[in-house]
Order: sequence, then C-alpha cells, then structure tokens
Amino acid sequence: NNIVIVATVAIVAIAGVSVYAISNNDDGMMGNNNMMGENSSQQVSSSSLVDKNSADYKMYSELTGEDYDRMFIANMIEHHKGAVDMAKLAKTNAKHQELKDMADDIISAQTKEITDMESWQTAWSYPSSSGEMMMDHSAMGMMADMGQMTEELKALNGDAFDKAFLSSMIEHHQSAINMAYPGQTNAKHDEVKTLTKAIVAAQSSEIAQMKQWQKDWGYPASSGEMMMDHS
Repeated sequence: NNIVIVATVAIVAIAGVSVYAISNNDDGMMGNNNMMGENSSQQVSSSSLVDKNSADYKMYSELTGEDYDRMFIANMIEHHKGAVDMAKLAKTNAKHQELKDMADDIISAQTKEITDMESWQTAWSYPSSSGEMMMDHSAMGMMADMGQMTEELKALNGDAFDKAFLSSMIEHHQSAINMAYPGQTNAKHDEVKTLTKAIVAAQSSEIAQMKQWQKDWGYPASSGEMMMDHS
C-alpha cells in the first residue's frame, strides 16, 4: 500500500513538474512564440528534435520495461545534476538576464525531478545512482565532457560565458531528449512515462529558445558537437 501511495504522489508531482517547466519556459519565450507557429509545441516535443542516429537514442530504444526504467533513472539523475551545476554558474556568470531566468527554471525543475527519481529508486528497489552506474561508454563520455565543460565555464563571464553556455546546454538537452524519447513507449512505470514526456517537451522548447538567442545575440549556431569558446 505504501508503494501505491508513493507512486500516486509521484504521478501528481511529476505532472506538476511538467506543467511548471513548460509554463515557465513559455513565459521565457518573451514573445517569440510566433517563430514556432501554432503547432510548435507538438512538433518540437515530438520526433523533430530526436537524433535517432545518436548512441544515446540507440541504447535506450533497445531497452524496455524495468530495464529501461532502471537505466534511465540512474543516468538521468546524473545528467540532470550536470545541467544544474551549469545553470548555477549562469546565475552569476551570465551576461543576459534571459539566461539567468532560464537557469532558475532549469535548477527548479530538474532538482525536483532528481528528488522524484531518487524516491522511485527507493520505492522500486533500484540501485542508487551514487552506487554503480549502469552506463555504456558513450554515456560515461558525456558525463566526463560535462564535468570538463562546467570547469571551463567557471573561468568565463559575459558574452564568452553566454556563448559557451548556450552551445553546451543545447547539446546537453539534446542528449536528454534522446534518452527520454523512447521512454514514452518503452518504460514500465507510468511515472517514468510521464517524466520522459515532460523532459522531451520542456527541453525541446528550451532548445528552440536557446537557438533563437544565439541568432538574436549574434552567436554562432550550435553544431552537432559541443562548442567551447577558449578565446
């Protein structure tokens, strides 16, 4: 009965996170909604931003049921922690207030999601993320890259920070979408399905906003690889 109660509470919590993340992101669009069109939310949150050739997508699309849930939760907790660390730097080092506001949204939404995922690990008897991680080499490489990126961002401020942050966070969000997209059908637990849908929707919308800022602020567009400005 306790597990049922926890699961029910989790569903409500995640639904709230989804609404919170999306509504906050919509507020941050700052009048740019017309750039994406009437059906933008459905288009952006569907397969349009999923890279089905990526190692992340291929790995998670082959997992189903509890295998997907265990792997996704363990790795997404660490993935979210990387985004939160970067966002905390943006609050102090970023030049543009828009980036600082988005950083606040990322910290709030993803910290809540980390707490929910950790509670599911306990409720469903999954290994803790602080223990042995269940990653393939590509996922481990992504975490190492993010750690290095966070360290390099610490030395930047102003336009140099904003340029590097946008490029890095777009790539980071893309990886999360690739990991989450298969979960909408492959996950066992409804809580995980709800969370993966929320991640795809919120982070797809944030990618669109960040790419618009790259144009507005005269920064180079992100390529398929993470870009760190060392100048």
